Amino acid sequence: MKDHINGTRDEKRNKGTDHTCSDNPSPMSWDSADIVRYEQSIALKIPGYAHMHDLMDKLITATIADNNHIRILVTGAGGGKEITLLGTKHPDWSLTGMDTSKPMLDLAKKRADEARISHRVKLFSETIKQLPEDGLYDGATSMLMLHFIQGLEAKKSFLMHLASKLKPGAPLILASVNADLDSPAYPIMMQAWREHMMQAGVLTEEWERFAASLGQTSDPVSAEILVRLLAECGFSRITRYFAAFWVEGYYAIRD
Repeated sequence: MKDHINGTRDEKRNKGTDHTCSDNPSPMSWDSADIVRYEQSIALKIPGYAHMHDLMDKLITATIADNNHIRILVTGAGGGKEITLLGTKHPDWSLTGMDTSKPMLDLAKKRADEARISHRVKLFSETIKQLPEDGLYDGATSMLMLHFIQGLEAKKSFLMHLASKLKPGAPLILASVNADLDSPAYPIMMQAWREHMMQAGVLTEEWERFAASLGQTSDPVSAEILVRLLAECGFSRITRYFAAFWVEGYYAIRD
């Protein structure tokens, strides 16, 4: 069943991108990624990237009544965007970040050092299952990482472990690429997204790697499946707060 689905996805992806990509584009890889270029280009790739993160902060802040001695778990903390944003805006908050990519985590540490918040930040090169037990957190973020987890069962396992680390009533802000790769709208959305990236100054080869990665090194699911997974894993009040092409942001509460 999985092979059949992946084959269908390949056909849809290629149909929508052959006219813009090289014959054999290399997929994205965190092992060989240019981390500095990633940091510079991610905001160009996603319309409203900064706005998405600003809303993330506002939703967490609005949900947490007591803003003193708050502990936030940042999953996929590589790069340091969420760590530095929350850490600089909330001087009483402590932040725990985890990411399995050492180069990306090193960049997060560098950004935390530059922001002078390192004394309130803990970083772990672990999966969420391996994360040391340190009590329950008051909130969590998972920004632009869920689509890199391969398979529904693995995504569900991640979300269940994430839920287990949160206090009841704690907010989760999650953003990911949520795409139905078999949708008739898929090639049109990809063509429009390509035009946005080209106009924003993204390099053609970066677009090609990104387009080649969908359904390959990344595994996006539809918004409907994501909402179902969140509900099954112990989250409620699930509400979409952001959308740009296939990127969506969701707010949810730990039951």
